[in-house]
Amino acid sequence: MAEIRLNSLSSDWLTQSRIDAEYKQYVVLAYLQGVNQRFADNRLCPDLPDLQRHYEATLRFRAGKGTLMAAFPKRVAGIGGPPPQITYAPEHTDDPLLTEVDEIVDFALPRFQTTLTDGRQRWAELARTLTLEPVGLMPLHPEEGYLLVHYSTTADLSVYQYRLTLYDQAAPGGRLVHWQFRERLRRGLGTTFERLKLDLIRRYDLPNPAAFRLESRRVISEEETLLPIAQELLNQAVKA
Repeated sequence: MAEIRLNSLSSDWLTQSRIDAEYKQYVVLAYLQGVNQRFADNRLCPDLPDLQRHYEATLRFRAGKGTLMAAFPKRVAGIGGPPPQITYAPEHTDDPLLTEVDEIVDFALPRFQTTLTDGRQRWAELARTLTLEPVGLMPLHPEEGYLLVHYSTTADLSVYQYRLTLYDQAAPGGRLVHWQFRERLRRGLGTTFERLKLDLIRRYDLPNPAAFRLESRRVISEEETLLPIAQELLNQAVKA
């Protein structure tokens, strides 16, 4: 089971509770400290997609505030030149509260981006340690089947049933994948993956499933890292 995150960041963190730059900076740093610790342990989800959402939402806030300020009426502040040029000044001055929020946003955005970049790099590095290959013949509709997860250093396997569902641009690979854990087993020296697939067909309720084996050269968290990356790889394999 995934660890309960004690320092997650709520979607309305920027306006929640009191708006104080020093306090909010502490909130951001505490959140990112936890995220960085989990990234260092190669536990990427759900922190990586959550951080992406926080980063994008904060960017939208900054852009939205700029659009709002541009819409306020302006007064002529002076005429300069050459060439003659009229300068304008806004009639509306920033509320101290909005100035405080600006300071918080300016503090948070580059730190979100740095941690997000680190998480993406770790994702890419771990993806390169995985090998996804089909087992046996692929059916005409490979959107449902089994994923056989095994590691280079052990004979243990994890068996998951998968089903590709709706398209979602935010999902790794572009489509959501529903996972159902089936069992853990130990593969003997003479046991092929094709034989394991036939055994799964006999024991479960998928008469003509697709099957893929996913080999990992490193032992990493399945729920928090391996399966999210496998979702991306599986989407690519099914599209091909």
